[in-house]
Parts: sequence; C-alpha cells; structure tokens
Amino acid sequence: MAHVGMFPSDSILALNPRVKIHANLHSTASKKNEKKHWKRNPERNCDSCVNLENNFDDIKHTTLSERGALREALRCLKCADAPCQKSCPTNLDIKSFITSISNKNYYGAAKAILSDNPLGLTCGMVCPTSDLCVGGCNLYASEEGPINIGGLQQFATEVRCSSNAMAKIADFSTLSQRSGVAIIQLNSKLKSNVKYILYV
Repeated sequence: MAHVGMFPSDSILALNPRVKIHANLHSTASKKNEKKHWKRNPERNCDSCVNLENNFDDIKHTTLSERGALREALRCLKCADAPCQKSCPTNLDIKSFITSISNKNYYGAAKAILSDNPLGLTCGMVCPTSDLCVGGCNLYASEEGPINIGGLQQFATEVRCSSNAMAKIADFSTLSQRSGVAIIQLNSKLKSNVKYILYV
C-alpha cells in the first residue's frame, strides 16, 4: 500500500486530470453542421413532403410480423386470474386470442377479438394499452417487458381482413321488406368490416 509520503507532490498532481479554466465556445452554425454528421434519420424539409389529401392508408402497417407475433404469444403466461383481462375496457378474452395466435389459429384469434369488440382492428391500433392491459401484465417487470397485446390484436385482425378467410354471411337481399330485419353494414377504410342484424 502506497503512502502519501512515498511520492513527491508533483508526481501526484501529474496523475490528476487537467481542469479547464475557460469554457469552450462553439457557434450555433458550427454545432448545427456537426449535428448533421451524427444524425441517423434523414432531414425533413418541404421538398420531401407528399400530398396526403384523401390518403387514409396506415402509416405503420403492422406492428408485428408472423414470427414476431408467434414469439410474443408464446411468452404469455396465461395467468389464471389475468390482470390484463380485468383491465380491458372492452372485456376481450385476451388469454384465448393469444393462445389461438400461439397455435397459429389466426382466424380463431380474430373471431375471439371481433366477437367481443366489433372494432377490434381499430382498437388494436389506437387503444392506450400501456395504461390498460399491458400495464397490468405480470411480465411488466421482466427483462423483455410486458406482452405486446395491442400488437397481437392488430396482427390477428389484419391477417383475417387481408386473407380470404372472411366469414360467409348469408345474402340478405332475398329477405322481404316485411320480415322485420334491419341490416346495417359498416365498411370503413380501416378494414373493419362488420354487419349488424337488428330485429325490429
């Protein structure tokens, strides 16, 4: 063990870092140019803008690929008293649709989602899951984080809407005017395609 008396005072001070007396000054213009060198995403200016009038396409088409959805679904613990299910305001059967995805039964997953919530695709995109179901996930404190429930919901409903697995609905044009049935069809740009039959 070295004692202070063993080393001369100049050699001890030479080991310390040199303290700056004055601040370094850089102009704003030079810092902006330096920032461009380190910036990873491209610059956005008016030349890169495109006309988005009447363009309702999704900016981000899907959050998960099939492989990512399977990996995420297999992480689910399928809790007996699932807090994610209790915190969902639409009362989705989250365990059942995640189990269907892990078994590659995407139609069954979409059917479970759309039977509880006809606007399942839209809710998968815009629902604040971090405050609701994902916030209650038991894997929240784990290293990989909670299950991406909104992404799984969006994946299952998008796969169903993009495939030809749409449910066959009876042709209601043959019904007479006096049958007491009102048919409402919602077909929006958000791919939610739902038919409601109301018995009057």
